[in-house]
This record gives sequence, structure tokens and C-alpha cells, in this order.
Amino acid sequence: MGIYIYIKFDLITSVSLICKKNYTTSVNKRLTKGERSKFSIDNPLSEILIGLLLGDGHLQCRFGNSRFIYGQSSLREHHLNYFYHIFDLFKPFVSKEFKAKSRSFVDKRTKNTYSSIYFATLTLPCFTYYRNLFYNIHNKKIVPLNINQLLTPRGLAYWIMDDGSLQNKGLHLSTYNFSYEEVILLKNTLENLFKPDFLVKCSIHNHKKGYRIYIWEESIISVRNHIFQYMHKDMLYKINPK
Repeated sequence: MGIYIYIKFDLITSVSLICKKNYTTSVNKRLTKGERSKFSIDNPLSEILIGLLLGDGHLQCRFGNSRFIYGQSSLREHHLNYFYHIFDLFKPFVSKEFKAKSRSFVDKRTKNTYSSIYFATLTLPCFTYYRNLFYNIHNKKIVPLNINQLLTPRGLAYWIMDDGSLQNKGLHLSTYNFSYEEVILLKNTLENLFKPDFLVKCSIHNHKKGYRIYIWEESIISVRNHIFQYMHKDMLYKINPK
């Protein structure tokens, strides 16, 4: 098999390489059960997937296995650049001829029409493993009980790029769709993520949409220094007030 390589240039001189096997296949060719079983999600992509599933990523169960779906509702240039960065990371898991798809939808509240773009991978056993972690029997996304063993600094970077927003001199993580108990679990995981280097100071805010995590101002610089290398250049504004 060939090798698929994604090259990311950040704002400093270092270059980060993410190498993956090239599993891409013709859309006209139906994969056998054996061929599907050969797909695997290795580090660092598995770390990235954890962060995306805490954010905007979804896993859909189909025909006994699962596929990863990721979309972007903002079509501003820097958001589109980030979307295609995610698409590139998962290209080894989509059909060779697959193109990102766009669609329009009407906001029932405002009656405004919006556009979005998304992609979906092949339905594969390797994604089913993550679906079993992140979804309950009612098909609702949940926080895995062992999230403290799954979330890494790289995963946090992608979670922030999806759901993070600067608030004053701190940072909010939109965890609205999770229960209070799950948000507590995420808070505890964040607090201990960078130990023994430092303890992340954060709290839970009760917003009208649900519960969200707030990383305090005194922790932002340390968090930024630990995840900067994993951030896409167009998403750096999410951790840098300047």
C-alpha cells in the first residue's frame, strides 16, 4: 500500500507530520468484510478523533458498523480551511472519488437560510470501537467514563478548535449537550491533563443552553504553550486574545 502524508506548518519553524496508510478505494468497489477489518486508526489520528468527538464530530451506526461524519456550518475562509484540514486527515477512510458535500437548511427560529459543508467516511469496524465509547444504547453522545485515559494535549487542541471560544481572558468549552455529571468528569480530566507540570484551573458555568467549562485566565498561557504545536494556523485565534 502507498503512504498518505499530511504536512502541517505552524507559526514557528517546526513541521508536524501525520502519516497514515492509504486505504482509499473506488466508490464502485464494495469492500469485503475482510477488507473493512484491515482499516485501523492509530496515533496521532486516534487522539485527534477523541477531541473531535468531544466537539462537532459524530459517529453514525450503519449496517452493524459505524462511519465518522464531520461538518462545518460557517463557510468563512478560515473555517473552511480548518474543515478541509480535517477532511484531509480522514481521506484514507473515504472513497477515492468522494468530494465534500454542501447543503442548505432553514433555521426554524429565525427563518434564515444557512449553508454547511460536510463529509462522511466509509462504514468501518474501526469507527465502531469509538462509537461504543461515545454513544449509549439510545444513540445519544456521551462522555466515556475513561475519558481521562483518552484525552491528550493534541485531542484538547482539536476540541478547542471545534468548541472553544475566548471569554474575557479565559476560555469557554461548549459542553451544552452533555449532562452535568459528564461535564464534571470533563472538568476533572482537564484539571489533571498536564500534571505534574501544572494543574489547569477551571470551573463549570450554567448557561441557558446548558453547562460549559471555563478555563481560568491564569491557566490559559500554560495551556496555550502545551497545545500550540497542534493547532491549525487558522484556529489560533481561539487561544490567543491578540
